[in-house]
Order: sequence, then structure tokens, then C-alpha cells
Amino acid sequence: MIDIQNLPNAQRRAIELVKEVSAEKGVRPYLVGGPVRDLLLGRQSIDVDVTLEEGSSTLARALARRVEGRVRSFPQFLTYKVTAPDLPEIDIATARTERYRTPGSLPTVSAGKLSDDLLRRDFSINAIAYDLLDGSIHDPANGQRDLRARLIRVLHDQSFIDDPTRVFRAVRLASRLGFSIEPHTAGLMRDAVSSGALGTSSKERLWRELFLAMDEEDAPKVLSALEEKGALAALFGVDDKRSVAGALEKIRQQIESRPDLDRYVLYTGALLRGVTPEPSLLEGSGFSQKRAKSVMQIARDLPRFEEALQDARSDRQRFRLFKSVSPEVLRLIAAEQPGESDNVARFEEFQKFRLALRGNELEVPGGPHVAKALERTRVAVFTGEIQPDEARAFAREMAIKYLSRESPSER
Repeated sequence: MIDIQNLPNAQRRAIELVKEVSAEKGVRPYLVGGPVRDLLLGRQSIDVDVTLEEGSSTLARALARRVEGRVRSFPQFLTYKVTAPDLPEIDIATARTERYRTPGSLPTVSAGKLSDDLLRRDFSINAIAYDLLDGSIHDPANGQRDLRARLIRVLHDQSFIDDPTRVFRAVRLASRLGFSIEPHTAGLMRDAVSSGALGTSSKERLWRELFLAMDEEDAPKVLSALEEKGALAALFGVDDKRSVAGALEKIRQQIESRPDLDRYVLYTGALLRGVTPEPSLLEGSGFSQKRAKSVMQIARDLPRFEEALQDARSDRQRFRLFKSVSPEVLRLIAAEQPGESDNVARFEEFQKFRLALRGNELEVPGGPHVAKALERTRVAVFTGEIQPDEARAFAREMAIKYLSRESPSER
């Protein structure tokens, strides 16, 4: 039984608008895929994904006019996206049939019937449609049966060969819903992974799926399952069934306490620890140079960094080390080295500390030595090495000292 009345107001309003405009334009919209699955499971938040056999362009443009929104067209996929203030994104598609020219490639799509669209999908529980006008359910792949049995099942034996990224989606869905992967489907998945099917997909697509796994509520469980099944070998080049669950769980705890941290950097670094990674392994990830450096620090340099910390005897020495790494590395250090937790917290407090002193107050020639002197003074005041009222004299002395080192011929 599907009931949209319990949905959040914005989602319910979006569906009602789709129904109203469709009735006016004489087109027939179906809610399809994940939203129908989630409604049948009694979930109270869904994406608004609508499919029509005819009139998708008409509906998309009329709907955008009605809500004074914007419509974007993606003709290669026969889809439209309508956006408007106070409404969720509304995806509108033409029912499609698809053909894979080669394994792992993106499919070629063409207009088709609703049954074509449902039977091209990844799993039976995502191959259900709900007619928004008369309330009927279309379920050609027996997805409702699998929902009751709590199973993830592919629709045909070539599914993981045609689109190997479905391996990631199967594991992700199973974890999120608390479902099991149906035995025959699990066997097909093993065969696809062991035959190297994932290597036929582009690195960009694999990274996109991996990042979606990192977005899951129980990301450590999903990532550990992908590691155990060998699904990450196509990205990272190893298949040694390392146990990463403990490290991933520590990262989740850090992310929960600090949502500003870069979860993709943290999780990727943890997955690569012990692999002796090279930056080339991050090809296709879209990581900037700065983020890639942070990944490498976690994956490759953390033990050496932790050894250096053991030799630090003062805040000044620790701060010099802490400045050389990303916030993500700092939080891992705090999680893995309980003795450093207070030191990391103190450094994070120091980062917010500002010195009430400007370079032009030092009465010395300008240059990089001035910034260096001010930073040295900031550390000295924060750590109690000098009193705040001594800052100007101390900074001037440091600036002159640094200047003399930069220009020995002028002394």
C-alpha cells in the first residue's frame, strides 16, 4: 500500500503538482524506482522521480511554468530536471530502453514503454512503478516479493557484466535497507569481480560509486563489505582482503563529531593504508592537489609523522608539525593516539587565536620576514613564552633577526 500523505510537505506538494499538471496536459506520470521502493517500505522521505511513456517534455516545461521554476534538459538521457524554491528537485524522464555496446560502457538509450524502462533497471526492488493518476502498481520483476523477503536481486545474469558499478550499488542498498543479497545474485557478483568486470568501467564512474558508499549512514560497513568482496581492487590495485573495519569506524566517529571534515579524504586514506600508494591511484577521483596530498599523508606518511610527534617536547615543536598536515590528519592522530588528543585540541584552539599586531607597527623593512616574525610571536604569546604586552618588541626583534638571515650581504 502506497500513501504519500505522510511525506514531508515539500515532497507531497511536488507530487500533487505533478498530478495536477499531468491531468491538465493529458499525460500519464509514474513514480518509479527508488521512491516507490521506499514508499512501500514505509519510509517518509523520497526522491521525486517521474517517468512517462509520452509527454515528458510537455510536463517538465508546464510544471516549471506553474511553479515559476527552472527546467534543465539532458537529451542524451531523455530526462529533465525541474527546480523551484521550496520544492525538492523533480526528475522527469521518458520511459527508456537501453543497450550496452560494450561491457562497462554507458548505455545507449532510446524511448520505450514503461515495461522496458522497469526491466532495464538494476534490481527488482527498483523496478516498480506507481501510477500517480489511478494509484495502480506495475511490478513486472516481482520487486514487491523481494521487498517482503528483504532481498537484493538482479533482473538478468548479464547485469553485473553490462554495468559493473551495480556491484557497488548492491552492497550499498543491502547495507542501507538491512537486506541480503539473493544467493544467485551474490554468485553473479563474485564471478563478475573475479573476472575483472569492474575494470571495464571508467575510473570516474567507480570513484563516483565509492563516494556514494562513503555518504551512507553506515559507511564503514559498506566500505568493509566492498573491500572484502574485492570490489576495490579495480581502483586500488590490491585484493589482499585487509581488515579496515576498525580504522573506518574511528573515522566515522570523527566525522560525526566534526561534520566539517572531508569524509572522502579520510575514508580514502584509510582504505589505502598499508598499500604503499602512489598518487596515480587517485586518477579519476577528482581530488584537488591539496586533497590528494592529504590522502597520501593518511595512507603513507602517518606512521612517520606519529614518530616525529613522539620527539616533540614543546607546544612550539608540536605546532610546527601540526601545521604541515591537514585537519583530517589531525583528527586521525587524535583518534589513534589518545596521548595527543589534548595537544591536537590545543593546536585547533591556537588556529583560532589572533595577534593584535600588524606588520607596519614593527618599523622594519617589508618582506616575508615580517609575516614569519608575526607568526613566531603569535606562537610565543599563545604558549605563554612571552606576555601580550611584550609582543611588539619580540616581533620586531624576530623580524630583524630573520631579515639578517635573508640578506647576509647587507648586514
